[in-house]
Amino acid sequence: MIDLSLIKVFIIVFETKNISHAAERLNLSQPSVTYNLNRLRKFLNDPLFERDKFGVKPTKLAQSLYPSFRQAITDIEMAITASKYFDPKTSTRIFRLGLSDLGEICLLPSLIQYLSKEAPFIKVEIEEIQSHKVEDWLTEGFLDVAVFNSSYTVMPKIESRNLFEERYMCIAHKYHPRIRDTLSLEQYFQENHAAIKSSTGHIEIDQRLKELGLKRKIMLELPHFSVLQDVVTSSELLVTLPSRAAKVYARNGDVNIFELPFSVKPFNVSANWYNHRDDIEARTWFIQTLQELFQSL
Repeated sequence: MIDLSLIKVFIIVFETKNISHAAERLNLSQPSVTYNLNRLRKFLNDPLFERDKFGVKPTKLAQSLYPSFRQAITDIEMAITASKYFDPKTSTRIFRLGLSDLGEICLLPSLIQYLSKEAPFIKVEIEEIQSHKVEDWLTEGFLDVAVFNSSYTVMPKIESRNLFEERYMCIAHKYHPRIRDTLSLEQYFQENHAAIKSSTGHIEIDQRLKELGLKRKIMLELPHFSVLQDVVTSSELLVTLPSRAAKVYARNGDVNIFELPFSVKPFNVSANWYNHRDDIEARTWFIQTLQELFQSL
């Protein structure tokens, strides 16, 4: 008979495609994960996973076993969960939350402050959103909820709830030598800009400029808004970013906020999740908490 703990190890390795990531999720050492995986390999007489440049990839047998193994573990977890009432004040559940950089800047401080009072034993693990992977991450259980601008991401299997509407603004150093009280179209295109890589999903600005037959001068390209505070306050670069993030920077440093000198359609930030049949009460509570916190920002 197969030890159920081996099946759990198999599932997490399959979902993360990485031994070290699996060890983190299982709260085990990497050698322990490898040892348990080797026990299952011996039992099934198959390597199950083979190394590749990104981590590990499943064999054909592993691919055929995963749906049945996942369903079996899900049924067991459902039975256990059904016998327990979810109480955020006493729960030790771990929520895996996918966030865009806007969410990291605006939501995390409020979320941690709220949880420390209302759910002190709950742990939250943050994963950076990768729009081309997020549907798989949600359906496979790697993420519980993903909060981001999903306007350009087609996810037919995923449930979604709009949290708020957002718009873009521009920030500059409070003592910028050429930009004071207002920002003109001419100034916007004369100055150098720091921008976020389009691969992260921030594409509205340059798409709109392309429609207008215009192009800004990007001097610095970054993967996150969250590293921009010192860049803005120590340079003359302009940064175009969502209004809530702009207001955070204005509160924390010598930064002025400006309306954009051209029109850009607003966008919606949404909470996205997959309807796993297990732990429904806990996940519903978490989604509602995120919605209430965002609406208060």
